[in-house]
Amino acid sequence: MKVSPSFRRRCVRTALAGLLASTFAVLSSPAPALAATDSAPAIQKSVAAAVTPPDAATVMYFIYQIDGKGETSYEVANGSIATYWFGHAFESEGTHYYTGFVWETAERYGKPGEDQVGPETQVNIAESTFVLNDPTSERPWKFRGLEHTIGEFGAYERAPDVDKRRKPVEYRTPAGKLLLAVPDTSFDNGITSDGYSLLVFDPERLKTDSDNKVWTYVGNVLTGEDNSAACSDGEVMPCTNSTGELVFTADGANDMPRLAVKPNGTTISGPNKTRQLGAADVTHYTFNAKTKRYVSQ
Repeated sequence: MKVSPSFRRRCVRTALAGLLASTFAVLSSPAPALAATDSAPAIQKSVAAAVTPPDAATVMYFIYQIDGKGETSYEVANGSIATYWFGHAFESEGTHYYTGFVWETAERYGKPGEDQVGPETQVNIAESTFVLNDPTSERPWKFRGLEHTIGEFGAYERAPDVDKRRKPVEYRTPAGKLLLAVPDTSFDNGITSDGYSLLVFDPERLKTDSDNKVWTYVGNVLTGEDNSAACSDGEVMPCTNSTGELVFTADGANDMPRLAVKPNGTTISGPNKTRQLGAADVTHYTFNAKTKRYVSQ
């Protein structure tokens, strides 16, 4: 079959036009929105997580303006001893923060030995907060603010130890607050008690440039006990061991959530008797707006 030159030219032009149109459609079409929106926050979080936060010495220096020469516990005023406790990196409203918490004993005004220390002797909590300014710079964290006191906790004039076996737990309230549960552990009279210290971060206080109540200590919840150091293999008392799961539930009447501790393990039920913990042993906590504390129901 003989094809005319003009017909061949029209075929070539048609093919080229189709190829150009297809190429332009591929180049001009936007990338899938889902992939873009899903990956960006993940990349930001991974970058923030890779940046080393301020160390304990830096946290304490911004609170007390004392060069502790790298020490994490030292005297700050009139016999008061400050000790680094815990640090936490978190995100709020798109900004990455790091807060370091320090506990300090009361100042001494009496003679040595006159200060009475007992189970009711608590310690003060202070904090300094930093903002991730530029992850690629030599100084990625910028000092944001401090509070000399956000509450008192502990016993025998010391804070509970941070339990490094468990991870801190976060809960975001409808108003944007961060409720941080720091796993802690303490020992008294042969019993090891595990629980969580509860702290609240309010980003609205930062917007008003307030240096007060940005962070607030709101109480402690007990999640488990181990009396193995006191029971002497059951010769002194029945040996028991329990753990507990901390559960948050939104409260329709309050911005702060309800808390529940679901226990597992054993407890003493009578002379030389133990029993398994179950659903009937769940402990519930609600936030008291007047006292700014979580209380058991």
